Amino acid sequence: MDDDQEKYLEDARKVVKEQAYFMRASLDKAQLKDALRYSSAMLSELRTSLLTPRNYYMLFMQVFDEMRILEGYFKEEYRRGRKMQDLYESVQHATYVIPRLYLLITVGSVFIQTHEIGAKVILADLIETIKSVQHPLRGLFIRYYFLKMCKDRLPDTGSEYEGEGGNIDDAIEVIIRNLTEMNKLWIRMQGSKEKSRRERERLDLKVTIGENITRLSNLEGVSLETYKSKVLPKIQEIVVSSKDVISQGYIIDCTIQAFPDEYHLNTLEELLRMCTTQLEPNVDIKNIFILLMNRLAAFALNNDMNNYNQEIDIYTMFKANIDKMLDSNNQIEFKNLLDLQVSFLDFTLKCYPNKSEYINSILKSCCRLCQKQNENDFTEECQKNIVKFLTLPLDTMSLSILTMDEYPNLMKYLPFQKKRQVAIKICQAVVNLHQVIHDYQITQELLRFIQPLLITEADYVDIPEQEFEEEQQLVARLVHLVSHQDLEQQNRILQSFIARFLKGDIQRQRYTLPASIFALFKLIHEIHFNNQELFSNQQLTKVTLFNQIKSLIELIQPNHPELALRLYLNFLLAINEVDQAQEFNEFTYDIGSGIISIFQDEIGDSNVKFTTIHTIMATFSKLTCIEAENYDTLASNATSQAAKLLKKHEQATGVLNATHMFYNEHQKIPQRVLECFKKALKIASSSIGQNPKLVYVYICILNKYFYFAQHIEVKEQDILEVVKTIQEKLPLALKDNDDQSKRIKIYWNNTVEYIRIKKKGGLFGFANINV
Repeated sequence: MDDDQEKYLEDARKVVKEQAYFMRASLDKAQLKDALRYSSAMLSELRTSLLTPRNYYMLFMQVFDEMRILEGYFKEEYRRGRKMQDLYESVQHATYVIPRLYLLITVGSVFIQTHEIGAKVILADLIETIKSVQHPLRGLFIRYYFLKMCKDRLPDTGSEYEGEGGNIDDAIEVIIRNLTEMNKLWIRMQGSKEKSRRERERLDLKVTIGENITRLSNLEGVSLETYKSKVLPKIQEIVVSSKDVISQGYIIDCTIQAFPDEYHLNTLEELLRMCTTQLEPNVDIKNIFILLMNRLAAFALNNDMNNYNQEIDIYTMFKANIDKMLDSNNQIEFKNLLDLQVSFLDFTLKCYPNKSEYINSILKSCCRLCQKQNENDFTEECQKNIVKFLTLPLDTMSLSILTMDEYPNLMKYLPFQKKRQVAIKICQAVVNLHQVIHDYQITQELLRFIQPLLITEADYVDIPEQEFEEEQQLVARLVHLVSHQDLEQQNRILQSFIARFLKGDIQRQRYTLPASIFALFKLIHEIHFNNQELFSNQQLTKVTLFNQIKSLIELIQPNHPELALRLYLNFLLAINEVDQAQEFNEFTYDIGSGIISIFQDEIGDSNVKFTTIHTIMATFSKLTCIEAENYDTLASNATSQAAKLLKKHEQATGVLNATHMFYNEHQKIPQRVLECFKKALKIASSSIGQNPKLVYVYICILNKYFYFAQHIEVKEQDILEVVKTIQEKLPLALKDNDDQSKRIKIYWNNTVEYIRIKKKGGLFGFANINV
């Protein structure tokens, strides 16, 4: 069949090309009679019944391009003095009807431009004449040709053909008559056999029908009033009288697409009433409603809808008609009804962003619809629609949507994976909008809806580790949005989060509990600096919060000791910020001792230990909330741990950096600094013989000497001995010329330059250093 079609089309196109060549040759020689004969032969190919509609369309477009050349020649003939009336009559003598009518339309389009006779007269004559062709395919295309040739020759308002040539009513009448006839022929193509193939063929040609609607919408004279009183009623009459599913759906679709949104707003009631009461039962009304709502929603985003909402109750019109569809016995699929509800919700959110009662009413309708279904009706597509239904309002209404009565009822129709999607969307909406969480009741609703992210439920489905981490981090970010002017209420909300987090497993708590701990740090800070030591509830003191933080970290410690250690370090800084009176001295000491214990017993990786001990010492050096004796114990223990690191250079560097715990803006114990220097030198000297590159440590010690020489008394001889050792070992350290050697060389060169600058300044301790 397809091979035959290709051959039929190729043969027909070959004849068209050949006859078109002779036609153009005759026109070049000004032999009009011969040109008409060849053009008639070319047009006769459109008499065929062998081609499918798609292939016929391809042949038609080839002929159409050639006929534009003939049209151009007719215009030239008119300029040379030929009477179009005579030519209009002469082409009617063509042998066959199809070529005769194509030629008549071509001459008629030029005849209108001469203004010898009014446009409406010629257009009416052409419309009446082409009624003689009632073959569905050939009749459809000849009317399509008429429309394309005469679309710019209509007596539109403001056009050159208005006046004696007619007015906008005549232009509308021509297109409506053409649409009516074309629609009838298009419907007749359906036939009674091979229904599905016939439907596909019809849909291939729908653009020919839609061209009429497009031309109507482009008429300058079709104002809103004209559209309401003349155009839409006639289109409705064509649609209703056709009683054809494809035709009704497509013409309404074209009408919505072609005319301005403002026109639809002002004729909405008529359009919706026709869709719900006058169309065939199998017309997909859902798609029509969705298209219309999408258009109006987009219009609402770019225009002030208040003016229209005052005059036209758009929401109520849609709601009433959609409810009719939901309550009717028509066999509309559940998925399609959900599609419709989702679009209606989206439309309402855009057009009525402040009308929460409208949203709640739509939620109720959706719940009512879901209640009527069986469990098997909730397919994957239906579940996706419910997810959309639950998440669409979030960007506009944020957390307030959670308080609506029917919102939780929709969640129960979803399996875990879909509930999880909704929960993630809720979290994302809150975080992206930086929504402050300050209402206790809304917090309870929020926690209820994001429960799939907080605990492992019976229908839980494992997800990739990265996705799990991302979702838990998203949950953790919620806690940082908790805030309230009343700190007792802020604590109450925080405790709600913590209580729910504690029901989760440790895999979740490693993300959620640290966030909760930092939120408690923030609360303690606000209590202290707002001078609110006690809440109305006497149990809520700093002591209570400190103990709670400690217990939360203890939950994390067995599985994640490194994380627990870091949290303890931050805990020390938080205490330090609010306890200048050293009221929690013993508590702070216990935390510090716990940090040393974790470091000693639970951190095994040597690289982690090296970086961690420096972090511990840096944190200890900032503490003022602990008494001197306890501080000295913690600092000594940290120094001792530094001296036990795996590698010698790490031990020496660690002990060297311990000096800052004993001399800083809070502590000034020169003797302990000198002890650290002595210990660092001892460690370095014990192993530099085996590893000359440990000279790097000596350079570090030398620079540290220079720093502390500005604050405490340092023996010049000690500095000179370090320099001597460096100068002895440096050549050996640099001989490999590897990356480590290059770093040592750069460090030493910078140190030498520093010494030279200081010597020029005559500073004490530098005069006798020769480098």
